[in-house]
Amino acid sequence: MKTKLFSEKGQALILIALAAFGLFGMVGLAIDGSAKFSDRRHAQNAADTAAMAGALELARDRSANWTNIARNVATNNGYDGSLAGTNQVWVHYCDAISAQSPVDCGPYNGYHNYVQVVIKSRVKTSFARVIGIEETTNTVQAVTHWSKAGPTFGPEILKSLNPNNCTGDNGNIVFGGNGDITLNGGGAYINSGGSCGMELTGCGNLNVIGGSLSSAGTGNINLTTSSGHCAASINVPTPSYNAEPTLFTPEMPPEPDECNSSDPSNWGHWTNVGETSYVEPGWYLEFPPQKTSTQDIKNNIVMNPGVYCVDSVVKLQDRHLVLTGHNVTIYIRQGGQFDVQGGHVELDAPDAPHPYAGYLIIINSDFAGTPPNCTINGDSTNIYIGTIFAPFCDFIFNGTNEAGDPDLTYGTQVVAYTITLTGNSDINFTYSPGAVAQSQPKVGLMR
Repeated sequence: MKTKLFSEKGQALILIALAAFGLFGMVGLAIDGSAKFSDRRHAQNAADTAAMAGALELARDRSANWTNIARNVATNNGYDGSLAGTNQVWVHYCDAISAQSPVDCGPYNGYHNYVQVVIKSRVKTSFARVIGIEETTNTVQAVTHWSKAGPTFGPEILKSLNPNNCTGDNGNIVFGGNGDITLNGGGAYINSGGSCGMELTGCGNLNVIGGSLSSAGTGNINLTTSSGHCAASINVPTPSYNAEPTLFTPEMPPEPDECNSSDPSNWGHWTNVGETSYVEPGWYLEFPPQKTSTQDIKNNIVMNPGVYCVDSVVKLQDRHLVLTGHNVTIYIRQGGQFDVQGGHVELDAPDAPHPYAGYLIIINSDFAGTPPNCTINGDSTNIYIGTIFAPFCDFIFNGTNEAGDPDLTYGTQVVAYTITLTGNSDINFTYSPGAVAQSQPKVGLMR
């Protein structure tokens, strides 16, 4: 009987077919995967540049056409947003996200000063079609922050930065004393919550004209007279709460070159002409400077325009001192103090485009525990125009006019840890947006 043998012919074809299928899959993964990766990188670059272009339009105060500018940049990079084509493009503010957008702004949701560009692209496959994959998709996004040129610290005349709840009878902004207090053209802002925060403790009238009162907390603006022995009138707008999405955290301006005390060219000096000392910008251990072994300092001091870096203290106690400075900035380094007790003071800050435009006094002090006091005992002979930026000072304005003297009038914005207005004289603050600390247009890619 013959044994029937089965042939193995054809098995190689099956193995070759299976191997070819796997080979096509690997080739498809390599080629089509590279195409997907290349498109994703290109789409991300397009989203980044489109978001930056749109944000730059907003920073330049050209809001009418910013979305078209962003879309044009995306189109120029190959993403025209055609729904019938190969890609889609969404452009929006982060507080007005399109309902059709596949992603949101993440931690920047709800912020008007952030914009987003989202690109969803479809990449047709070549080899991957063999295994049933017709196309792949990429979804990329870019979020950009923008801010316009203008007042660095907003439209408030008084801004308290203390983030803590106040305790006892002391608020973060206190309107005290017996004189009337007027905020004209701007309001006041407190950076905290708690049972108190903005209080009227004196007997003077309080007027806020053309500005607002606002707080990062709730229910902590308590402008009622509680002293029982006076009846001050209160003419203020209805306070607004939660005025900003997050607590206000300002950035300290950079230390000026004049603070490089190791460079002799930065050392401050002055020239006496008659009974007047003309002081040059530069670095000073203290200010006004003390006399040297060869030269004294006169009671009439004129500060020439520029930046004055002070190491330890600015202290004016001589009632006969006359200090005048136009287009000047006083930068007080860490550990320094600011204390004006008398004399005639007339200071105004530099104009744009000076790097410290609008900054009159910068107090870069730090503290462990209780913040130091920074004090101005002012009368009608004192003029301050510009921003006083003292983020770690309890700032005190004490109006000390004699009867019959003119009211105290300041063109000053005060940004400090806490602020107290007190004294027996009327105090008038007038806010001018062009005279306070200025910021240049800024844009920044966030994600």
